[in-house]
Amino acid sequence: MGLFKKNPAFCAFCLLAVLVFTAGAALVVIESGKLSKSKQRVASADSQINGLLAAIPAPTSANVQAAQQNAAALSAQLLSIRENLQRGSRLTISNDGTRVMSGLQKYISNFRRQVATHVNTAEIAAPIQVPQDFAFGFEKYLKTTNISEDSSIVPQLDKQRQILSYILNQLIAADPAGIQAVERELMGSADSKVSGFQINPSISARVPGAIDTLAFRVTFTGYTPTLRKFLNNLAQFDLPIVVRSVTVDRPATNAKAAKTKKSKASNIDDIFSVFGGSSGPTEAASVDAASDANQIPVISETESSFTVTLEFIEIILPSSSEETPV
Repeated sequence: MGLFKKNPAFCAFCLLAVLVFTAGAALVVIESGKLSKSKQRVASADSQINGLLAAIPAPTSANVQAAQQNAAALSAQLLSIRENLQRGSRLTISNDGTRVMSGLQKYISNFRRQVATHVNTAEIAAPIQVPQDFAFGFEKYLKTTNISEDSSIVPQLDKQRQILSYILNQLIAADPAGIQAVERELMGSADSKVSGFQINPSISARVPGAIDTLAFRVTFTGYTPTLRKFLNNLAQFDLPIVVRSVTVDRPATNAKAAKTKKSKASNIDDIFSVFGGSSGPTEAASVDAASDANQIPVISETESSFTVTLEFIEIILPSSSEETPV
């Protein structure tokens, strides 16, 4: 205390110097820590840059531009796939009961006219036989102008009409001899008294919340080429309709099969001929001409009844706003 009293200025200066030194030392330590961290970040950044430059492809301007072009092409392809999956949603469906009823009446009269005036591929008049009072799947609405009071049924009826119009156009183009039945899937209590069916869940693609379907069944008569042409027409996939089952009912015939050693080969050839193919060379080629001339076909081409079960598939995709980016 005596020294401080004798030399207050000197003591104050010394105290200030100590404080300045302490502060300076603290700043040096702090800055040294920051410098060390900065060096670590720089080293890490250099390592990442070297890794990127060594990567294939390297993130050069040309590669980035190519990646952007690829991303744009993939986006366009994804949009195209989405549109194809939702092809069924392109149908313009009406909720107006009066308009839908009018459409059903036009549908019935239009196809009655088509089957009555049908001309086959040989340009020969070939009317297609249909049952009396046939309404092509809408018999309930043949003689009535009343539409269902259930508002949810109206657009479904309109959708079924449009899908059946497509199916029947393809069937008529295949030149059937007759159309025996057209059935549409039942739609709850509103269709409880209508002739229809329910598709077997084991063969249906329906998945609640993901895939919605409408099933139909058509029964027609004709020859094998008629069935083949009808299925080929549907395979064009203008609408997402898939064939679920095909049943063939052949009428009983009195033709007797020839009992030859080559009957087995003839059976194979006949089965393959249904699909337009051939079973390949067999020993039947070695049978002499006289035997072939007297041989009766095991399966003769007769008019058959075909029942085809079809399913219209509609993918339920989330809207763009609901999709989570990856």
